[in-house]
Amino acid sequence: MAATARAIALTGDVGAGKSTVASLLEEMGGMRLDADAIALEQWRRPDVAQAAARRWGRQVLDPSGGIVRGTVAGRIFADRTEYDWACGLIHPLVMAELERRVAELSPDRWAVAEVPLLFEVGRPAWVAAAVFVTAPRALRIARCRQRGWDEAELTRREAFYLPSDERMALSDFVLNNEGDLASLRRKVEAIVWEVHQNPYP
Repeated sequence: MAATARAIALTGDVGAGKSTVASLLEEMGGMRLDADAIALEQWRRPDVAQAAARRWGRQVLDPSGGIVRGTVAGRIFADRTEYDWACGLIHPLVMAELERRVAELSPDRWAVAEVPLLFEVGRPAWVAAAVFVTAPRALRIARCRQRGWDEAELTRREAFYLPSDERMALSDFVLNNEGDLASLRRKVEAIVWEVHQNPYP
């Protein structure tokens, strides 16, 4: 059964704070879904891991046959051809799993889905509202450093996404995460209020 439009989807700039926004939406009653976490689950599938090994060699697998995340990420973000191949392998599986989980929601529930590549893969019908999270670049660089990424790594990864202005134009809301948590919470509450004024299909 196809999922009806009962999800707020989050996308945005690298390091903008999508996970923080997702946590706030979860506190407000949304069931949190993380496309990146689901992607990792798909990479752990034996058939997917073996496809990666056929593409890149056995060095991308650990002794148990699972993927080595850092090695695979290095392959994906080093070359557009490899990135596109990996997206073609993983993204249909991720989007199908997201749709399945949204479809299983009880009638009184809604979801918040973190989908960094929402527009690159095509906005699905189960998304009631798309929110683009952004922040000043200096702030995003500082947040990425906490992950162990420098500015060059942020720039390298962003090069594989659609330009931010294009994704903003495709979104229903643009949320600038440049203030404190209280300010962010007010912005998120306003979005939830507006989205829920219109009943889901």
